[in-house]
Amino acid sequence: MTNKEIDTTIDEAVILLGGMGSRMLPYTKTVSKEMLPIYDVPNIFLIVKEAYLSGIKKIIFVVTEHNVDLIKKFFSNDSYLNEFLKDKPEKLAKLNAINEIINNMEFTYVYQEMLGTYGALYSAKDYLKHDNFIVMYGDDLIDSPTPLTSQLIESFKKNNMQQVAVNENMQNIPNVGIAVASDKNTLINLVPKNETSSRRVVHGRMLLNKKIFSIKDTIKKHNDNEYYLPYELLNFSDVYLYSYKGNYFNIGEKTGFIKASIYYALKDNKEKDNLVHFINNIKEDYG
Repeated sequence: MTNKEIDTTIDEAVILLGGMGSRMLPYTKTVSKEMLPIYDVPNIFLIVKEAYLSGIKKIIFVVTEHNVDLIKKFFSNDSYLNEFLKDKPEKLAKLNAINEIINNMEFTYVYQEMLGTYGALYSAKDYLKHDNFIVMYGDDLIDSPTPLTSQLIESFKKNNMQQVAVNENMQNIPNVGIAVASDKNTLINLVPKNETSSRRVVHGRMLLNKKIFSIKDTIKKHNDNEYYLPYELLNFSDVYLYSYKGNYFNIGEKTGFIKASIYYALKDNKEKDNLVHFINNIKEDYG
C-alpha cells in the first residue's frame, strides 16, 4: 500500500473483556462472566458471531488472568469432542456451527495494561494491522436483523467517519454519558441526562480509527482512576452517532442477563411454546 492509498479494510475487532464480573457473583467466582450461558451458548460466542457475520476475520480479546483460559479453550478446536460426537448428528451440527467460526477466524489474546475502556483498547494497539477497526464491549449484547457491526461498516462506507452506536429508544436512560450531537449528527459532548433532552445512549459497538491511540499522553483519568473510551472520543470531530434499532441487553448485570436468556430462548421455536406456557403460569404469583 502506497502513502497515497487509503486503507479501508475493516476485518479486525477488539473485544473488551476486562473486569472480574463481580456483579454476577457468586457464579463468577469460578467461571468468568463471558462464559455464562445465554440460553444454550456462552454469551461471548454471540458477540463473536455478530463479528463473524459482519465479515470480521480477526478478533483481539482484551482479557484478564481470570477469564483467559476458558475463553481460549472455547475458541479452540476440540478433536476429542469432534470424535465423540461423530455418530450423533444433531449434537455434532451444533458443534460444527461453532467450529465454522473457529476455523475461519484468527484469535489473539492480550492483557489489559491501563484501567478503563480506553486503557483496555490501548492494550490492543500493536496487534491491529489496518487503520480502521471495530470495538465491541463484552457486556453489551445487541440483536438486530442485520448485525450491528455490519451496519456500522456500511455507515462508514457512506460517510468515512468513525462510528459510535447509540440507542434512542431505551426505557431506562443512564444518569450520565448521554450523547449530544451536532447538526451533522457527530458527537460533540457527553452529559448527564438531567442536562439534555437527548436520548442517545452510547452502546458498546464502535468503528474507530487508529488515531484514537495518538491521544494517550493527553487524556485524563476520571474520578475512579479509569480512562473511559467514549469521553476520549470527544477529542475528535468525525465521530458519527449511528442510531440503530435492535434489542439491547446489558449482560454485565443480573437483570439484563436474565432478560437476554429469556429472549434468546423464545427465539428457539422448539422451546418457545413451553417457555411461554411456563411464564404465563407463574406470572400471577409474582405480580
